[in-house]
Amino acid sequence: MKKKLLVLGESYMNLQMHTNPVTKDEKTTYGDTYSFHPYGVGATTAISAAKLGADCTFCTKLGDDQNGERLKKYYKSCGIDISFVTTDKNSKTGMSVTLFSDNQNGHTYISKSANLTLSKKDIEDAFSSCPDMFIVPQDILVSENANSSEDIREDEADTPTEMIDISEMAETAPADNNAVKDEEENDFSQTIVFSNKITETENAKPEKEAKKEKKPVYSDPYKDNLSMYAINLAEEKHVDLFVHYGKNSSKLPLNKINGIKILVISDEALYDVSGIFPNSIDKTLRAIIPFAAKIHSKYYVIQQGNDKAFIYDGKYYEIITLPAPLKAKAHQESPRMHGTYIGALAARFLETNDIMDACRYAGVVSIMTRSKFGCLDHAPTRDEVAEFTAEQ
Repeated sequence: MKKKLLVLGESYMNLQMHTNPVTKDEKTTYGDTYSFHPYGVGATTAISAAKLGADCTFCTKLGDDQNGERLKKYYKSCGIDISFVTTDKNSKTGMSVTLFSDNQNGHTYISKSANLTLSKKDIEDAFSSCPDMFIVPQDILVSENANSSEDIREDEADTPTEMIDISEMAETAPADNNAVKDEEENDFSQTIVFSNKITETENAKPEKEAKKEKKPVYSDPYKDNLSMYAINLAEEKHVDLFVHYGKNSSKLPLNKINGIKILVISDEALYDVSGIFPNSIDKTLRAIIPFAAKIHSKYYVIQQGNDKAFIYDGKYYEIITLPAPLKAKAHQESPRMHGTYIGALAARFLETNDIMDACRYAGVVSIMTRSKFGCLDHAPTRDEVAEFTAEQ
């Protein structure tokens, strides 16, 4: 029986327009061509996985409009289970506009709209699909009634932050042996902020409604965090977690989460949390060992450049590099952690349970996607990948 994948994330209708370069004196510029595409890491992840043959369920929120209908039909045509792609009658579908002034770089403007109406009930319903793996959203999803910074109560504003010190971890690892020794020491001192910690303080103020009992107020920093709510559901149901570690991941208490099967992190993100840029075997190990000591996963995949992956399992490492002829096919320097790579990696791993094979496969899919301009809905099918690799 095929294993099931659940993707939770945002959906957008994206308008891509190619324009002439804008000068300071011009208020109006003219475009060449334009097109519409699905957009959002969650959407592209689900599309990629489904087109590669995965049994993929997508949980997202669309608006009650033509864009929502078009996206829903497109998701279904890709093979995605759209049972939990729901519509909010009072919202418009999320919209993004990407303006390109050359063939490589673009600027994107986003309106979240219906994405903000996703609820805990929507997520609970999606988990009824009984997934084997759940991809944690890279962007932190929050409910519509989440407090803004201006709405934070005084007793919530000063919530202490738990600091995780990795200064006692190992600095170096043997460059001539894949085995990483636990007893090695580290001389760099870095501190990573992973989560807010709820603690009882002497100055905690009682809620206004409390009349008799003067108890300290405990503010839950994750009460409106739908990503955390989904993670908790996955843990309760013993669903494997796939973490796509991004700039917002430090807002989740990943150091307290069990069940992470695969954690994918870019070299830049690893540098941000370790202070060491992983551009060599030695530096990569010095950066990932302390990270892995605090955030536990069966496999860590460090994306180095666009087509190279460093795999670490807590003891051994492997480096996956695609052949030069394959890399030459990719003529776009698109974001390294594009949803197509994540979807391909998850789909292949669920099929083979081989992390090295899955990384190679995802690398090929990424190259194929980036060989076409725009790359938002150009994720290849399973047959197209097989044909492409046979030709090389």
